Amino acid sequence: MSEETCGDRGPLATDAELRLVVAARVACTEAEGPGRRFAVWVQGCSLRCPGCCNPEFFAREGGESVAVAALVDELRVARDVHGLAGLTVLGGEPSEQPAAVAALSLAARELGLGTIVFTGRTHAELQVLPEMRPLLAAVDTLVDGRFDARRREPVDGRRWIGSTNQQVVHLTPRHADPALWRGRNHVELQIDATGRLTAHGAPDLLRQVLRNMSK
Repeated sequence: MSEETCGDRGPLATDAELRLVVAARVACTEAEGPGRRFAVWVQGCSLRCPGCCNPEFFAREGGESVAVAALVDELRVARDVHGLAGLTVLGGEPSEQPAAVAALSLAARELGLGTIVFTGRTHAELQVLPEMRPLLAAVDTLVDGRFDARRREPVDGRRWIGSTNQQVVHLTPRHADPALWRGRNHVELQIDATGRLTAHGAPDLLRQVLRNMSK
């Protein structure tokens, strides 16, 4: 993948048609990694871990095909409005759209933001795939490994991690302070300008909140 740097726009793929199929996104959240973050959930996952909190994102069909350049514009505005610390990409499976996720992550880095990618594939699995090299070079931290519902992360364990087998792999020191990964998980409910409600955060806690709301 080739890139070009466009001032504050950051490095973007020279292919102006590079797009990311997005299942959901929020401009500012504190429930998907350290600090205030722009979060993007990608559509499509062939791993289909049993018990995954986002099975509706498994299918390749669906979602919204969004130009990476448009997402970078949204990211820049959100950074300025909300004082973001970073970008988090979840899924779905980000490694199944590596070029677009890499381009978005590189642009985030040029905007001064840290990048975290949650992937069901391990760092070792990604390292042997040449098409993953730009993605690994663009990301500060990977949370890797397949979710295992039999080995759920305990309530007093690491924040934002689904199961104990998953690893936090710091590819740069940006998020390496262990204190960033300690503390209680929480959930967020957000209502956008159109009145649409989004809910995200710790899956078990989120299910409990939604059950209580439906009573």
